[in-house]
Amino acid sequence: MLEGDVFVLSFSGGRTSAYMTDRLLKEFPKEKVIIVFANTGKEEHATLDFVNQCDQLWRENVVWLEYCPVDRFKIVSYETASRNGEPFSAIIAKRNYVPNVVARFCTQELKVRVIKRYMQSLGYRHWTSVIGIRYDEPRRWAKVRGIAEKECWDVWLPLVDWKITKEMVLEYWRRMPFDLQLKDYQGNCDLCFLKGKHKLKRILTENPEKASWWINQERKAGGTFHKSYSYQQLLNLIQKSPTLFDYQDDDFPCYCNVD
Repeated sequence: MLEGDVFVLSFSGGRTSAYMTDRLLKEFPKEKVIIVFANTGKEEHATLDFVNQCDQLWRENVVWLEYCPVDRFKIVSYETASRNGEPFSAIIAKRNYVPNVVARFCTQELKVRVIKRYMQSLGYRHWTSVIGIRYDEPRRWAKVRGIAEKECWDVWLPLVDWKITKEMVLEYWRRMPFDLQLKDYQGNCDLCFLKGKHKLKRILTENPEKASWWINQERKAGGTFHKSYSYQQLLNLIQKSPTLFDYQDDDFPCYCNVD
């Protein structure tokens, strides 16, 4: 067991998470901060580019991690990171069913537990998990804090303490020489099943080929990510009725947003 607590910054690849990380690196000694990015293989390529740019800004302090069936996690890099959903496909194959709104094992298995295994491999038995949830996202506070109650880490939401809002984060990135090249409706996970139909429609209208991986996973597992429709059915509906889902519906809270 290593003595002393450390801050583990769970870098999502979004603007808010990057803002938080940049600020904390300026306020704490390097040896007290571990930055981890858990790649699922379904992140947008622009997300990986952004993480790499941030990594260069932070002098290559980001640890790139992925789930793998054999060792349950592995260290990768920007160059070797999966880009075709390999870690996500592997956990679906292991469980033999796809995640859904009720059984959302993707975040737990591909991010939370991967980071936990990595930290334990270093000899840590306790740490503080620092998560980039903003002050203007109160619905997410309690849920994230509740997850840690039965785990070997504490949770700190510094952006809540600092009263940081979305507009403050966006203003910060307007002053930076680079930014995340994604639109708000896209999100880091390309077709996350927690996105509302309106967002999914916009993405699939622009890039229908993105549905292929999701359709293939549903076919292999013999199930669907959504209770009421498959990705193939959704794609067919959108292509037949371009004005369908023009209304603005709500997303479920997740960790693959661009903010």
